[in-house]
Amino acid sequence: MSISDTDKLFMQRALTLAREAKGTTFPNPAVGAVVVNAGGDVVGEGATGVYGGPHAEKRALEMAGEAARGTVMYVTLEPCSHFGKTPPCVDEIIRAGVGRVVAAVEDPNPLVSGEGLRQLKAHGVDVQVGLLSEEAALVNEDFFWAITNKRPWVAVKLAMTLDGRIADYQGGSKWITSPDARREVQEIRRRHGAVAVGKNTLLNDDPKLTARCEEKTLYPARIVFSSDTNIPQTCYFFNHADETRTIVVVKGEKERCIDRAGAVEFWHTGTTDCAESINTFLDMATAENLNSILVEGGQRLASAFLENGFVNKLYLFYGNRIFGSGKDGLMFSRGLPVDGCISMRNVTHQSLGDNFLVTGYLK
Repeated sequence: MSISDTDKLFMQRALTLAREAKGTTFPNPAVGAVVVNAGGDVVGEGATGVYGGPHAEKRALEMAGEAARGTVMYVTLEPCSHFGKTPPCVDEIIRAGVGRVVAAVEDPNPLVSGEGLRQLKAHGVDVQVGLLSEEAALVNEDFFWAITNKRPWVAVKLAMTLDGRIADYQGGSKWITSPDARREVQEIRRRHGAVAVGKNTLLNDDPKLTARCEEKTLYPARIVFSSDTNIPQTCYFFNHADETRTIVVVKGEKERCIDRAGAVEFWHTGTTDCAESINTFLDMATAENLNSILVEGGQRLASAFLENGFVNKLYLFYGNRIFGSGKDGLMFSRGLPVDGCISMRNVTHQSLGDNFLVTGYLK
């Protein structure tokens, strides 16, 4: 059966549901599902719930009820075929009597990896895969990377002047970018499972590290990188540790371990070397189901992640200002030559009033 414009329309709706759910499903991927009857009417739709809750397919089928029999399901990711926090979605689809499943992309999780589609076919369900696959893969690029590479997806965000400064010569940085740009930052935070800053940023800015999107506030995990365990008890990070998972990553000689005695977790990496400490942190984050991390600053932390090759994606915001001097956005431990420098690929540009955002991927 060929793919029609109507199929694309319903898959676009499923993708919208997935994008809206992004930020609430970690460490699971954000998935959308739409159930359509023979007359072209949507009888059920849903998106992935919070971790441990129902998947998109289950929610869409519950909405459809008995009307699900003989329908087409459009889903942005291959339905799961294994028991996790919830039963397999494949079983639910077969039991409901869905006649056709159109999946945007296969699930790279080794526990699924095509098995869900094979089981559906074995039970007489017509299966098609690949519709709007690039858009679907982009929604869960962090999940796909983490599950395939067994390492967290890492993005770095910097807000700078046109001449690359993150603060003026007096240390002032509010505000380099516009309200439109800052709203976009909140959206980027929403799409990550954790937001990280260095201790100096914590001390200077007392950031909330929440994702404030329209009237909704989301709480990704909060991470502070530090060379010690001395976190001021007056800061928001400490006083609101009950809102979300709150972590201090400590670079030092204490043996690698996680101290969970209080509301704030202290992750000791067991080394004073910056690159080794970050590398160890990423291993620990994988083991702790943190598969998507946004590094927001400051200069030293962002530079360390970038210089040592730990970054997947860059978000560079530029305000319409020039300082002429002040604090540079990046400062590596050594300079890089033209033929050996870091370069971005798949670069995109977005205007935000008089500001703009440059986004790209790193090799």
